[in-house]
Amino acid sequence: MRKIILIFIFIPLFVNSQVSWNMNLLGSFPFPTTKCNDIWGWVDTNENEFALLGLRNGVSCVDVTIPSTPVEMFFISDVYSTWRDIKTFGNFAYVTTESDAGLLIIDLSDMTGNTYYHVKDFVNPITGIVLHWEAAHDLFIDEFGICYIFGASNPNIFPQPPNGVIFLDLVSDPINPIHLGQWNEHYVHDGMARADTMYLGCIYDGSFQVVDVSDKANPSTIGQAYTPDLFTHNAWVSDDGNYVFTTDEKPNAFIGAYDISDLNNIYEVDRIQSNPGSSSIPHNTFVDGNFLITSYYRDGTTVHDITYPNYMIQVGSYDSYLGSGNGFDGCWGTYPFLPSGNIISSDINSFNGQGILNVYGRDFRQACYLTGEITDCFTNTPISNVNIQILNTNILELSNLNGEYQTAVVDSGLYEIVFSSIGYENDTIIINLEHGILDSLNLYMCPPCSSLNLSTNNTYDICSGDSVIIGPNSYFSSGIYIDTLSSISGCDSIITTNLTVSPSHSFFQQINICYGDVFTIAQNSYNTSGTYYDTLNSVSFCDSIVITQLTVSQPGAILTFNPPMLNMLANGGTPPYNYELNGPGGFNYYMQNTNGIQSVNPAFSGIYTFYAIDSAGCTSNIVTYSIEMQTNIFEYNEIQRPTIFYDILGRRVDFFDKLMYRP
Repeated sequence: MRKIILIFIFIPLFVNSQVSWNMNLLGSFPFPTTKCNDIWGWVDTNENEFALLGLRNGVSCVDVTIPSTPVEMFFISDVYSTWRDIKTFGNFAYVTTESDAGLLIIDLSDMTGNTYYHVKDFVNPITGIVLHWEAAHDLFIDEFGICYIFGASNPNIFPQPPNGVIFLDLVSDPINPIHLGQWNEHYVHDGMARADTMYLGCIYDGSFQVVDVSDKANPSTIGQAYTPDLFTHNAWVSDDGNYVFTTDEKPNAFIGAYDISDLNNIYEVDRIQSNPGSSSIPHNTFVDGNFLITSYYRDGTTVHDITYPNYMIQVGSYDSYLGSGNGFDGCWGTYPFLPSGNIISSDINSFNGQGILNVYGRDFRQACYLTGEITDCFTNTPISNVNIQILNTNILELSNLNGEYQTAVVDSGLYEIVFSSIGYENDTIIINLEHGILDSLNLYMCPPCSSLNLSTNNTYDICSGDSVIIGPNSYFSSGIYIDTLSSISGCDSIITTNLTVSPSHSFFQQINICYGDVFTIAQNSYNTSGTYYDTLNSVSFCDSIVITQLTVSQPGAILTFNPPMLNMLANGGTPPYNYELNGPGGFNYYMQNTNGIQSVNPAFSGIYTFYAIDSAGCTSNIVTYSIEMQTNIFEYNEIQRPTIFYDILGRRVDFFDKLMYRP
């Protein structure tokens, strides 16, 4: 059934009576014969947007794709109830009520509204036990298809079910949910879950509870905190999971913000009221990115910027109810998650005492933030309780005990900010604030001139080449100087400066070390050749420059064999060199102050070792060469005699003398 209601006569009267701020009314759909309760949104595969409204006499589905002309797609009549709550999963809507209708399941793929089911019995597939319940205050469905039933009950003829949280699995069979478990430490009025963590509003305990539900058969409470007015209606977690925002359903109650990054140390970081002193009652709040969208009964739909949860600021609202103050009238619920960005809200009785659906557009933006520290200009100590007033607004903040402050405005632009505190001169700053930007402004505040000592004597000891700057003047010679300056507070100050200039020194040195050694000066160590500059304190504590020209000597040794000669060569390091060659049979060759190749005729087979020492006393690497001498062996007897050898002068040399010959 599609129903379009034309209300051209009534809408102008309705619109003119409302108060809006950074929100605009795009369209409305009234329910002239009944009142509304909660609301949820749904989007089909064609991106059409729908509002699902709980009514006292049933459930309505309204197409809000074109918000200026909402169209009711179907209405399902159901048992009368003041309370009705709706959530969706896939193509199904799930509805609870505190009247005994069980769980209403609506197939949204059938937009005639003729396909729906009432389920009251839920089987646990592990235990086989059937859980029967007929009423529940609220429900939530997480991203895994787990339905959380809050505040369940039965007529007196049935056993009472858990009135904390009941876990149902919708994935296996969306129209026959199975029972997985429950958490029943407190009665739960409302809640939500994300990533296997549940956040609960335990209204009669006055707290929100954080529960690990990764094991649905054995949930575990992992954190809790009490809310400002001890009547916790709902709780919603921030997108990053570090904060929880709560409402207390009482007159003049607050929206609370809590840091839950450490579940062992949950603490409140801020609280705010939509209309302080009006006795208005907050109902449900939802986190939508950087914003908190709240149904606030007689204050309508409100929007707070929660970019900085420790400083929430209201940036928009649409008050759809003509009255104000204490009372359960006006806006029951709001849904901010449609892809279009439009916000849909259900009003209990804002249309001639009956219900109405409102579709809002967003004109609100992130606030313009300012933070900083306020410090005494002379002592550098923080100043607490400084009044920070933004002129032409009603914004007035105080600095905390650490001198820190934070403030914000809704609209961007140039602002005059006055900082005032007893015992200090007022200071006025002009600053440009922009949407979504956190500006930082640190301030020094000074006592008035009458309370200051305006004469100062300073003594300085500096080194040659340095200078002392007093106001516009620079001094670099010993002497006494007198300057008259305007202090940071605008007061004249006479500064007397007694200046002593001490000389600085420089020193040059040449250092030679061997490779592998380290030269150390002051705190620095060097092991490669180069020129180094080190700044040291002299006796007068003035800088002295030590210039070190460092040479690292690294001689090398080369040993080659060019039969019959063994050749030695040294390079690198600092010539001349001392050569030393050692070999088998006690062979030793030593030569001083030499350069270039030196050759010897080895006498025996074996390993020869060579190294060199340069003139800086640095020893080269040690090199070796293995020589195998070619030897002829003759058979010797009485008939044969050894071969006769002759030297280069034609002299006869005995065979054994030949073997013993050494150059």
